Amino acid sequence: MGSINNPKKFIFIAGFVTLIGIGGLGLLLIYFFHKEVWHAIVNVGIESLLRQFITGTVYALVTLIPLVLLLERRMLDATRYFFADLMKKFTVSTPEIFLLSLCAGVGEELLFRGAIQPWIGIWPTAIIFIALHGYLNPKDRPLFIYGMVLLLVSAGFGYLLPFSGIYAAMAAHFWIDVVLMLYLKRNSGKHFVD
Repeated sequence: MGSINNPKKFIFIAGFVTLIGIGGLGLLLIYFFHKEVWHAIVNVGIESLLRQFITGTVYALVTLIPLVLLLERRMLDATRYFFADLMKKFTVSTPEIFLLSLCAGVGEELLFRGAIQPWIGIWPTAIIFIALHGYLNPKDRPLFIYGMVLLLVSAGFGYLLPFSGIYAAMAAHFWIDVVLMLYLKRNSGKHFVD
């Protein structure tokens, strides 16, 4: 990847493309092919929305414990440094982390869980999702191991859809991204030694 002249502009473009482009494509596919999901998106009451938000938040809290503990393992030092250095390179601020997490949580869940999952199922969707994020690289064993844990987390997003609703999956995705990016931001520039 070449030098990015304006990292802040890049962050906003990436968020916009994720929310509007990926999420918009997801909404179109949902509207035309998955009427049940469409009705669950647009005909949600405040009580249901609150219940889904709480369910997604609890799921995120439970899954973040092993994710952060795994990131602390020495075998993932290179992976942690890589992502932490990306945070530093783009000088991502805390409000930008929340913005990017919101865009990813909404946009990606609309496409993957809302539009793709009803066609191919929970596990194939989770595999595609994690593979597209670059975590299933068998040449990088530590990253691959972390990717396998993320695969379980992603499948959990898939199970949230039928059992709680798409907003639960969005909330879980949002909080996991927020916490992991804040963790990586805190560790940016830190390279731990023996």
